Amino acid sequence: MRSIVAILVLCVCAACGTAASAPGGGVQGRVTSSPACPVEIQGSPCPPAVWTGTVRATASDGAAHETTTGADGSYRLALQPGTYTVTPVVAGGGPPTAKPVTVVVTDSMQIVDLQVDSGIR
Repeated sequence: MRSIVAILVLCVCAACGTAASAPGGGVQGRVTSSPACPVEIQGSPCPPAVWTGTVRATASDGAAHETTTGADGSYRLALQPGTYTVTPVVAGGGPPTAKPVTVVVTDSMQIVDLQVDSGIR
């Protein structure tokens, strides 16, 4: 009987450790780039373009977490609860540029769509 109780206690402890280490929350969304047309004409649609590359979520303690978008610009990043700054990673100081988004991650996935300014004017 004691060995059965010991095995049950070990199983419960192992399950607790696994659940705590795997985040249930995070951010997901799509990254687009706009403007996508050199000259936008009223009445002529110019939808945002898909942007592909790296998306980075930086925690308030400075820890960075990255993922790569899919071909359709979608991304998903599992994160522990906390405050993060999420941004597409763009090279250099000129166009394109991206505005960071601050998000508080809880225990569920949050939709955070991101936009890159293409620099086309």
